[in-house]
Amino acid sequence: MIYFNNVALEGIAPVKVEDVRPSPIPLNVTARQRPILWGADFVRVTGGSRTVAITFGVLEQNTDARQAYLDAISRWAGDGIGRLEIPGHEGLYLECLCTQRPEPSTRQWWESKLRLVFTTYENPFFTSKVEKTAACGSPFYADGTAPPLMTIQNTFSAAGAASWSDGTDTVAFTSIGAGAFVLDLNRQTAALDGVSVMQNYDYLTSRFLIPRAGQQTITGTGTIHYVERWI
Repeated sequence: MIYFNNVALEGIAPVKVEDVRPSPIPLNVTARQRPILWGADFVRVTGGSRTVAITFGVLEQNTDARQAYLDAISRWAGDGIGRLEIPGHEGLYLECLCTQRPEPSTRQWWESKLRLVFTTYENPFFTSKVEKTAACGSPFYADGTAPPLMTIQNTFSAAGAASWSDGTDTVAFTSIGAGAFVLDLNRQTAALDGVSVMQNYDYLTSRFLIPRAGQQTITGTGTIHYVERWI
């Protein structure tokens, strides 16, 4: 079954899925061409956006009924980013936007190459549907082949300084007020009751913790919330 925002494609119309083809994440290499010597100097490599192509048929001979099914499929795909679940990746989803809708023939009702294409943007990884937690100061293991989504959350009863460390880097705040605090390690932001407190970030001595997979311990106050991801 193929789901988008928890709604099955097969429940929208009598589709016959021919194939589901997720692309790998393309690698974008930055390099500087050498002016005299042969070759180039490698700088970095980053990943781009992946796509998922779904090919299918709607075997309905009645032209009006067939078009009604195709309209329902287009409404199912929507016009915003949502969670796409495909076979072979149980318990995982992709954050996608539908970037190509079917181009049906009005004559060949038997065609089986209708296409829906979904494209990832901010999060190109297969993401777990389950959020896990660990107490700060306790060792935990983040599974996956990509950096997890990770936040540190705590409710402070009084204002004061606070810091967190992974043993290599330390992120510190000179003052955090009372309230619900969320430190987003992926976006490198911090908020108290939904309002940014980055003005209290200690820029001189701090460096944001980098989310990573594997065994680790983060010391400080609060609870670590993490969602595992795979390439």
